[in-house]
Amino acid sequence: MIWSCVQRSARLFTILFSATLTLTGVSQAQAQRETIRIVGSSTMYPYLAQVAETFTRSTSYKSPVIEATGSVGGFKIFCNDVSLNSPDIVASSRRMTPLEEEHCLANEVVGVAEFKLGYDGIVIAQSRKGDPFDLSRASLWRALSKTVLNRKRQILNPYQSWADIQPAFPDYSIRVFGPPLTSGTRDVFVHLVMNPGCDTLPVSASNQDVAEACGHIREDGKYINAGEDDAMLVNRLVDDPKALAILGYGALKRHREQISGLPIEGIAPTDETLENGQYPLSRPLYVYVKTAHIGRVNGLMGYMEQLLSDEAIGNYGTLLDLGLIPMSDDERFFVQSSFKALRERMDK
Repeated sequence: MIWSCVQRSARLFTILFSATLTLTGVSQAQAQRETIRIVGSSTMYPYLAQVAETFTRSTSYKSPVIEATGSVGGFKIFCNDVSLNSPDIVASSRRMTPLEEEHCLANEVVGVAEFKLGYDGIVIAQSRKGDPFDLSRASLWRALSKTVLNRKRQILNPYQSWADIQPAFPDYSIRVFGPPLTSGTRDVFVHLVMNPGCDTLPVSASNQDVAEACGHIREDGKYINAGEDDAMLVNRLVDDPKALAILGYGALKRHREQISGLPIEGIAPTDETLENGQYPLSRPLYVYVKTAHIGRVNGLMGYMEQLLSDEAIGNYGTLLDLGLIPMSDDERFFVQSSFKALRERMDK
């Protein structure tokens, strides 16, 4: 995992320094923006806001403006423009895709540095008043896929209740609140749940169209696009104990008195199972920074320094109470060393 991180960071840093060092070197003479602007993952909003509060309290800088646009929406805004009218940081609950990189490059947003923040997990949550049951990725796929296979034919999903999926499940109508298309959590859910769940089917060349439709979520009201507001999702679960919701693990920790996370293939979502990789739906979290804005946006590097500090993301960091799962010491050292190298280059 660390080598993958190193290779990816090296590639981004090559783009970064060859393309933007001259620009940042003259930036001190240009007009500056007073307020840091951050867009992206709603899952990561509490982490970014916590550090923003500490940063504002401990410095003379203005409080950063943070918009929970979702990871997909965040990258669209972030990559549209390199000017000071654009965001400085985008937070994402999954890694930037090649298409998003191409979008950045097409708009001359070439100075982008990637930093891993830690780990999170996707949970299938329910009200503590509901009847718990043990799900699998295959059963989730059958419940939420737009189409399923019936006698080697692809048909619209006919399943109406969880008992239709498996007789041992509660006879509840399938009703799942989930993230919209703009959300990185939805992207990760398709990657970690829908595609592997579909892979359990004996898909052959004769039904390849089923394989291609694996990640398509049903649109008949059983899956409800519920926006990016975790607190609102929790309230909907409390009001409807028979419903489920797709949430980030941090939201589960913040609202654990009201909701619980269902086991996936026998593994419950906990700090330990996410940290050791046993829980099937764990994921890394990232932040991306425009280096062309360093020196032009007041406090940008100071905020990043606090965000990546041991005090925030270390083994006893403040963000752990909000649900962040820390990186290993080696990973964190690599991320912090990469940031230090960036800062030293930008200061020259």
